[in-house]
Amino acid sequence: MLFRRTIIAALLVGLAAGLVLSLAQVLSVNPIIFAAEAFEVDAPHDHATHQHESGLFDNEYGEPWAPQDGSERTGYTIAANVLVGIGFAAMLLSVMSQLQQQGAARINALTGVMWGAAGFIAFFVAPAIGLPPEIPGVEAAPINNRQAWWILAVVCVGLGLMVLSFARLKYKLAGIALTVLPYTVTITHHDGPMFTHPDPESVIALTQLHQQFIMASGLSNLAFWLALGVCSAWALNGWVLKAAVLNAALKPVKHD
Repeated sequence: MLFRRTIIAALLVGLAAGLVLSLAQVLSVNPIIFAAEAFEVDAPHDHATHQHESGLFDNEYGEPWAPQDGSERTGYTIAANVLVGIGFAAMLLSVMSQLQQQGAARINALTGVMWGAAGFIAFFVAPAIGLPPEIPGVEAAPINNRQAWWILAVVCVGLGLMVLSFARLKYKLAGIALTVLPYTVTITHHDGPMFTHPDPESVIALTQLHQQFIMASGLSNLAFWLALGVCSAWALNGWVLKAAVLNAALKPVKHD
């Protein structure tokens, strides 16, 4: 019963948080992306190489598939945000439930905000310090190298925050070391200018859009994580852990 309630709660919390993120993106992030895409310049490329890299995502013309602008693109964005929200909600609810039942943490609306802030730090701020969000048109290093560092930053900072929050005092130093570790690793960056648009005025406009994009992405992700933390705390106490209380009440009393 506890597992089923956790999954149902994760679906509802993820839906709510995903819609919050989608709304924030539609209002603040998407207009910046669309404005940056207007500066994109088509460049010639090797059809065979492109087709090999794109794989099964190619259409009959050898071009990579992408949703059409408008409602289709927005719909896929909302669906992706909701699915991501469900995944994070399941993870958050599981950890919250375990810690509260063990007496290691007390979950309420205020601590829900703190959990959300911690998730925002681990999954957005920490990797953004080394690899800021990028708009279309940014020249970047190979994605595999950047993804590896991103995962390292998220895992280390997330574990570090857990150690700092819940471990004994003698382990706190290990938590600090974990949060610092990713920034001691060399991050692969693109050698050269960030934007290679031939028009200098367009480069200035793209640079300004990039700065706005980082701020808008940060605020939208903050709204997402705060919604996720608060809704998870509410669902945990108002729905999930009621199953544990009910199970305990229904257990037969053993008599000696």
